[in-house]
Amino acid sequence: MSHPLLLSRRIKPLASLTLAALLAVGCSTPIVAVAPEPAAAPAAPLRASNRSSVVQAAEQLDAIVLAGLTKAGQTANPSATDQQFVRRIYLDAIGRIPTRAEVEAFLADAAPDRRGRLVDRLLSSPGYTMQMFNWLADTLRVKDRIGKRQAMSFLFQDWLETQLTANRPWDQMVRAMLTADGSLADSGAAGFLLRDAQMPLDGVSNLLTTFLGADVGCAQCHDHPRGEWSQKNFYEMAAFFGASDGYHEEYKSQLKKMARKEQIPANTKDAQRALYPLLYRMVDLRRNDLTYPEDYKYENAKAGASVRPALIAWRPEDRRQTAYQIEISDPGHLRDAFARWLTHPDNPRFAAAIANRLWKKAFGIAVQEPVTNLDDPAEASNPELLSALAARMKHVGFDLREFQRVLFNTAAYQRGASVTPDPAQGPYLFAGPIVRRMTAEQAWDSILTLAVGPRIDGIFLRRGDEMRKYALEGDELSPEAVRAVLARLQADGGYGKKAAKRGKTLHYIGGTPETRGRLVLARASELPQPAPETHFLREFGQSDRMVSNDSTTDGSVPQVMSLMNGPIQELVTDRRNYVLSDAAKAAGDEARLRALWLSFFGRAPHRDEQAQAAAGLRAGLGVADLAWVLLNHREFLFVH
Repeated sequence: MSHPLLLSRRIKPLASLTLAALLAVGCSTPIVAVAPEPAAAPAAPLRASNRSSVVQAAEQLDAIVLAGLTKAGQTANPSATDQQFVRRIYLDAIGRIPTRAEVEAFLADAAPDRRGRLVDRLLSSPGYTMQMFNWLADTLRVKDRIGKRQAMSFLFQDWLETQLTANRPWDQMVRAMLTADGSLADSGAAGFLLRDAQMPLDGVSNLLTTFLGADVGCAQCHDHPRGEWSQKNFYEMAAFFGASDGYHEEYKSQLKKMARKEQIPANTKDAQRALYPLLYRMVDLRRNDLTYPEDYKYENAKAGASVRPALIAWRPEDRRQTAYQIEISDPGHLRDAFARWLTHPDNPRFAAAIANRLWKKAFGIAVQEPVTNLDDPAEASNPELLSALAARMKHVGFDLREFQRVLFNTAAYQRGASVTPDPAQGPYLFAGPIVRRMTAEQAWDSILTLAVGPRIDGIFLRRGDEMRKYALEGDELSPEAVRAVLARLQADGGYGKKAAKRGKTLHYIGGTPETRGRLVLARASELPQPAPETHFLREFGQSDRMVSNDSTTDGSVPQVMSLMNGPIQELVTDRRNYVLSDAAKAAGDEARLRALWLSFFGRAPHRDEQAQAAAGLRAGLGVADLAWVLLNHREFLFVH
């Protein structure tokens, strides 16, 4: 009986039986518990620290992991093979599978430190920025259009990619996002707070969860039933943003008034639609306007009373830390005070929160799950490891790339992968990373690597310049400033509906991506954020960016059908594509099969796979048919 995946391709019956056997062999593969480089945007150099210091830091973490395993009577997995490692590190460090040439270049390197040097090279490549943008876009809920008015936030996306390329430390990035003034049109960093300008309390809840792992969602409406957070705590923290305003509803009436006086074009509706981005501007006011809700029911505060800002502490001794010695009385600088406390090295949770998230990114599971709740670090699977990771994050000065450099050099990361652990059997103690399905972005970028090759790493989307056309000259919404904005838009083709259409235009540098059918062959980071609902990315679990970290790697029937039929399978089986052109250059069937397996799986075919595939070719199977089978094999979509 032929394998179900084969039913949708027109292959001779004999070939179907041959491929069914091939798939069966592949499924039983045990999982242990050169193309030219594309033109790239310059990346900030790695730290000058020598290899020995990175290795020493990795060994310190490994000792803690091994101690935890030993205490639990468990053993570490054997080291991953070079073939497993090279595919894993490409996916985790730059977000795509390696090409055949990249795999062979690594396997041909006999140097004892080849793994560490590959880590360094990948972390210095543009692919690092692309995969980190995908990861942070999910965490920070990055969207092209925000708010009820659907204002464009392209400048924030450009800013975020620029920070990652320059390798700006995490504490500095977060501080910039929390303290930035300005509009969507003139301040990229301000885009983070403007994302929730119309729902500021929700924004505070999101940022506390994101940056501190503080489980505060319930406390927005009532005392947390399972944690130490009270509703009063939440409002006291939110009060640091009570003197800030990001959405200016009054601007709409001002625009109407200008139109009535014929100070701006009378077509008010089109003018307003064009000027929606001007409604979003972060400014600090002279007073804190936040009050307790009218239905506040606790005795520790009065409903409707003004809220005084105060910092949360998880333990009484926390308040003796330097982070808490800040002045918080000036309403005009409350955000600055909050940001200094949040990002201070002595903050009890800031370093641990981002370290825990990056550990999960590398290993597939965090030291403390969920990453949104670090209120009690004693609940971590290995509290000593979580503490060491936070200390390492502080030691590297919140350099996310240097921190991941250490993680990728640990023996724990370079071990064979484990199957998904059963929580009922106790906490997972990191005998190795866990086997996990690719994220939607990794899957898309890997398929594009097969179709286009590594030059996709050199094509960059930039749309911030579009937003700068909306920037006011000065901070006042004067008739002169509004006319200047409309004049710029008119010179660029008009406003109103034309402006809305123009906002969907993609502007690339480093080359124009190919378009096949309706697919723009650019990496996920260089496409609309998020992708349309019908796009491959959304189908495979990309978040709609309404909630932080809402992406999924769950499987579905539509995903199977997408790989079996339609544009994706046509992309991979097109004889003109990168992977098939590369295989065609090989001399003989054995070399062609090796090229295909290295391209899809990062390894050579096993002896049984080689024999079955060769038999399929002799029976009339084409190389494109084999590519289709490998694409639909479950090994392709997983990070081992």
